[in-house]
Amino acid sequence: MLTKQLSEFLHGLRYEDLPEQAVHQAKMCVEDLVGVAAAGSVRPQGRIWHSYISSLPQRPEAAVWNGRWEAMLCENAAALNAACAHVIDMDDVHNSSITHLGAVTIPAALAAGQKYHRSGREVLTAIAAGYELGARIGEAINPGSYHYWHTTGVVGSFASAVAVGRLLRLTSEQLLNAIGSAGTQSAGLWQFIQDGAMSKTLHTANATLCGIRSAELAALGFTSAQDILCGERGFLGAMTGEANPEALVRDLGRGPFKIQTNSFKPYACCRHTHAANFCVELLKREYDIRPEQIASITDYTYQVAKDNVDAPAPATPYGFKFSVQYCIAAEFLYGSLTEAEFSEDKTGAPEVRRLMDKITVNVDPALEGMYQADRDRWPHRLEVELSDGTRFVQQVEYPFGDFHNPFRWDDIHSKFFSLTEGLLPKGQAEELACRLARLEELEDVNQLFPAVPDCKSSFPPVKESSIA
Repeated sequence: MLTKQLSEFLHGLRYEDLPEQAVHQAKMCVEDLVGVAAAGSVRPQGRIWHSYISSLPQRPEAAVWNGRWEAMLCENAAALNAACAHVIDMDDVHNSSITHLGAVTIPAALAAGQKYHRSGREVLTAIAAGYELGARIGEAINPGSYHYWHTTGVVGSFASAVAVGRLLRLTSEQLLNAIGSAGTQSAGLWQFIQDGAMSKTLHTANATLCGIRSAELAALGFTSAQDILCGERGFLGAMTGEANPEALVRDLGRGPFKIQTNSFKPYACCRHTHAANFCVELLKREYDIRPEQIASITDYTYQVAKDNVDAPAPATPYGFKFSVQYCIAAEFLYGSLTEAEFSEDKTGAPEVRRLMDKITVNVDPALEGMYQADRDRWPHRLEVELSDGTRFVQQVEYPFGDFHNPFRWDDIHSKFFSLTEGLLPKGQAEELACRLARLEELEDVNQLFPAVPDCKSSFPPVKESSIA
């Protein structure tokens, strides 16, 4: 039974089993997500979530990552942080599973770690376990399920359940029950994209709550389906008729951990646009291309990208984050794709709309073949023609932030400071970054919030060779 095999592996996982690069990657994921959630907490969606969650009964068990570090019930803090982490579309992504694993694993792990006073090493191991399960399930159901099901939402309950189950120190049998309960609660449909609605953050918050609930019920003896993934009426069959159950255990314990093949986002938009965005960056570095000179742009890519981000005329403000036409045009005109470039004045500018009208998206059989052969590769090729007939071509298979073209610690810190600017004083931001970068040294993760007195405002030395 593949569900049980996977559960037993995750139950037996030890901190000592994680290679140094996996530990570094896990810490980078934590710092990245805390910064992304802090930035999301002050956006309209984040404020709505805060208003709702803060109205519920509270006990001081875990911190909210909004710069005020309010203490709330474990599940309330986890849900609020998970929602805010998915607001600005800059949370990490696992390519081959098409899943944002940080937003559904890290809030649960840190909140439970605080509630139960677990060490940094236990929390990092729990995070690695959550990423492992979530990614493997995502790989087993995608791309077949992706048209209807928001993978982050539907696998998030599993990732959260395993992370919290590890921190509750569940038995092997209890962890399997937690996984079963998580699977029967999985949900998250893409229909919200049509309306530009806020459901995406509901998916991460709900998945986190489902995972916490599943683990805590299992600790009390609550039972569940023992083969929730591959059973006759189980998860994989419900998600798609094209499931790949072998992906659940492929190279389990032999290859790199899934957290090592995770990617970070330098752009505040759908990851399926990122290779195209990076094409523009590279073209602008090499050539003096002025937007007004451009006669046409053809974006060649793979089918999943065309299905999800070929949006020449977004109908809602949120839709611009899922429009590769807008992202390409904005990168040419504005030179960046931070949250600021998705404001109404930027998306509605006449010059950006004119450039969008010149952009066509086509599926290229060769790039589709690349994607089908390696689901970690999300390629785009831009062919830019100027009004004088000059043509430029740029292809990107691994954009900046991809684990093949990775962020380093300096990139993580820079992104964190940028996202928390105005929310945290510089010294406090540096001190928090310091504590997050040495998370494995903490005997109790409650030392993260508030400040640890003996943590100097400088980053600990990190060996570049250990970070892929």
